Amino acid sequence: MKLFALFMVAAVVVITVIANVGLGATAFAFVHDVPGADLTLHFGLYALLGLAVVAWIWERVLHPGWRLLCVSVLVLLVAVEELSQNFLASRNFSWLDLGSSLAGLLTGVLISAWWVSRRSDSGLDLRA
Repeated sequence: MKLFALFMVAAVVVITVIANVGLGATAFAFVHDVPGADLTLHFGLYALLGLAVVAWIWERVLHPGWRLLCVSVLVLLVAVEELSQNFLASRNFSWLDLGSSLAGLLTGVLISAWWVSRRSDSGLDLRA
């Protein structure tokens, strides 16, 4: 799970950098050709991020306060990434993008939390 979490963090960073330097229109041109694809990709990308990071961290951190902090940091990063687009000439802020990203993240977090709790209830070793 650690490698998947690190891959998802790297993927989000790479996609964000590509879009922020003005290469998003060419690199992600296929997104604009399909109606609704932009919001679907926002949702899917952040759902996978939430799944991976939360599963990796929650398997090792049992205190609810640290788990809440983990989710809060992810929500803050998603919000800052979208809000920062107000200050970039090549990007446009969108409430729909922010909502789709947060909905995906929280969906991934909830699925991952459910999965981790089921694994721990079954007596499986989560640290393996």
